[in-house]
Amino acid sequence: MALFLLLLVPAGLVLPFVFAGRAVGVLSRAGGPQRAGGHAWLRTAGFAQAAIASGVYAWGLLHVTGAVMSAEDGGTNSVPLPPCRTAGWEQRAEAITGYRVEYVPLRFVCESDDLGDQAVSVPGYVNPVFFFLGLGAAVCFTVAALDSGSGRDQDGTRTPTK
Repeated sequence: MALFLLLLVPAGLVLPFVFAGRAVGVLSRAGGPQRAGGHAWLRTAGFAQAAIASGVYAWGLLHVTGAVMSAEDGGTNSVPLPPCRTAGWEQRAEAITGYRVEYVPLRFVCESDDLGDQAVSVPGYVNPVFFFLGLGAAVCFTVAALDSGSGRDQDGTRTPTK
């Protein structure tokens, strides 16, 4: 599990810059913000939303990675797992048996025998922001793709028909 996080975290730290660069590139190829058409603005909005969504997801991954590293540390004072020590953990200390990481929605889950599982360590805004901005990016890209099939160039201007 920790090895998978070692692959995801660097990718999550690079992707926001890739998407932001693509957003700037779309506008520059269209001749700048003043000359860009609707198609270029849709693609730019999609890439900007994808950049923010991937950045927020990477922020959540950093929290999960910290929790996994803390849980795997072991040694003195490691029962229950340090990330699982939330309000009232003293009553649940004996019931906590382990942890798991879920990637969609992103969360670190403390498993217990009889009290039910409890998600910790990821800020509450990460999953909703990732979902809604990812959905917004998908909508922008879909509309731009449908629009490009209707006889428009990449900059949003109509191509002449014969």
